[in-house]
Amino acid sequence: MMASFLTLGMTSSARGAAEPAVGPIAESRFVSIGGIDQWIDIRGGDRRNPVLLVVHGGPGEAQWPVAAHYRPWESRFTVVQWDQRGAGHTYGRYGPETPEMTLDRIGNDGVELAAYLCRTLAKKEIIVLGHSWGSMVAVTMIQRRPELFAAYVGTGQVGSWTGALKVKFDLVLAKARADGDRATVMTLETRGPPDPADAKAVFAFNDSVFPLWPPSDVAWVKALRADIPRQQAADPKNFKDFMDGFQFSAERVVPDQMKADLPETANRIATAFFVIQGREDVITPTKDAKAYFDCVVAPYKDMIVIPDAGHFAFMTAPAAFLDALVAKVRPVAIARGA
Repeated sequence: MMASFLTLGMTSSARGAAEPAVGPIAESRFVSIGGIDQWIDIRGGDRRNPVLLVVHGGPGEAQWPVAAHYRPWESRFTVVQWDQRGAGHTYGRYGPETPEMTLDRIGNDGVELAAYLCRTLAKKEIIVLGHSWGSMVAVTMIQRRPELFAAYVGTGQVGSWTGALKVKFDLVLAKARADGDRATVMTLETRGPPDPADAKAVFAFNDSVFPLWPPSDVAWVKALRADIPRQQAADPKNFKDFMDGFQFSAERVVPDQMKADLPETANRIATAFFVIQGREDVITPTKDAKAYFDCVVAPYKDMIVIPDAGHFAFMTAPAAFLDALVAKVRPVAIARGA
């Protein structure tokens, strides 16, 4: 069953006391965040474990349709899923009337949620994990309230919109040369990369990057699409909200995505900073993610690159990804207050 079937109908005002220190937890509810009700799911085998807040990408790609993939994490972390404003169950509450669809507002929502989790789960600090668009949100969160976070983890890590576009262009050109495709080489060399300020041109160019996706990413997206009929049959209303919210979010945060320049705007991080990246990621290219990682100044930082994985490494290389979380992130986060 989808996580929505486990909703307890509780609100933040119904939970003033901290949780007991031991025992499992499995709860879903709407919480008042940023002036609207936003959906969260909290699951773990032992409340003493560090809390890990997942900040989904997409934008709008709520994670409850793939909740089973997070179950192995729950023996070592208390995992929190959050449907951001404009996504999933949260979108279902407000639909296209959802207000303030900006990175600034969603980042503030995340900070408010982190404080709520610290308070209600009796934690000094939590871990935040951001995927793709979610890495922009999560970086915004730790910049604003670093004292709430024992560690940041980025995957499908965003760096610079312009930098990523340059890496993608170079990859497409290199493939055309390797294939002996003279016509494409000539076209690319003549035109150069698309104008970073022209969203339509950039997204059109991204179609030419698809042939460079690693097999693991292609298979993952294929599996998601193949599962749509089952999801629709199991929970038609909530799955429609998921699909509609995905499109709604993607359309409205493009201006913020285009402004991304984290090497310039977020190069000083006041908590432990991790990037766990698929080596073959060409959506948020690993070369660009590494350039961002290299310029970050943080009390502690580490980058783990997973071979034979791409943008969805946390789903397509689950054992390696969880190993990195447990062996690298967890002990540092605990030492820092998680």
